[in-house]
Amino acid sequence: MPAIQRAVQKERAWPSDPVTGVILGAEAFSFGEGAHAVLFLHGWHSSPREVRFLAQRFQAAGFHCRGPLLKGHGTRIQDLAVTRFPDYLAEAETAFDALSATHERVSICGLSMGGLLGLDLASRLPVANLVLIAPFLAPTGTTFGLPNRWLIGRVPLWGNIAKSLAGPIQDPAGREGHISYHAMPAQAMVSVVVAARRFAPLIPKVHCPTLILHSIHDTTSDFAGSKLLIEKLGSEDKTLVAYNRGNHVITLDYPRESLETTAVAWLRQRRSRSPS
Repeated sequence: MPAIQRAVQKERAWPSDPVTGVILGAEAFSFGEGAHAVLFLHGWHSSPREVRFLAQRFQAAGFHCRGPLLKGHGTRIQDLAVTRFPDYLAEAETAFDALSATHERVSICGLSMGGLLGLDLASRLPVANLVLIAPFLAPTGTTFGLPNRWLIGRVPLWGNIAKSLAGPIQDPAGREGHISYHAMPAQAMVSVVVAARRFAPLIPKVHCPTLILHSIHDTTSDFAGSKLLIEKLGSEDKTLVAYNRGNHVITLDYPRESLETTAVAWLRQRRSRSPS
């Protein structure tokens, strides 16, 4: 009997800047005024575009917003293949330090792996607040009946892993404009999963106010990770908002408007509070 093949994504010919090689629309951003800055950290194999629209809402509310393009992202999949989680973490910390030098308070808003980066920084640096969107603590799904959260990092993986055609966004309009690679370089992906596994015991070290926004239908980042955060975070000010629509990148999916309104209102309420 022939093997059943799933429909997978094909590489897209994204237009890019002829000098930098960065895909048009995937650039880093920095805008807005105010003494309170928000560092926006995008997800793995994606770009700042997936958090840019949310950042614009924060800008309108009086926050300075900065979203770096992490190493290997927004250019070519070959550039991502040679990077690892410590590369992204070092860049995120550098960006946080730079904002801390010029602003009274710095909060972090992270999507997927960006949420994991934010958690890591908040466990050891004076992060004022955390807004975590579909934070990545463990992958969903199984392979040959075994959970991917256990398999990845424990069995050999090489080359690029194809992504399903459906992708991480339910809304067709949001899916069309999402800038990401068509496949996942295995070794770089493993580094992220292993980093999440190693961070889990450190969750209680995060004491700053934390808002978590996550769809229960997420097929990338296991929703159980967000429930673990609510249980284990060291902060007394922690909130989980669960959505019944959308998939992983809910900043570009059906819950987008509700998510933006909720996140901005939550952080505005904590604008003047002292960091933990």
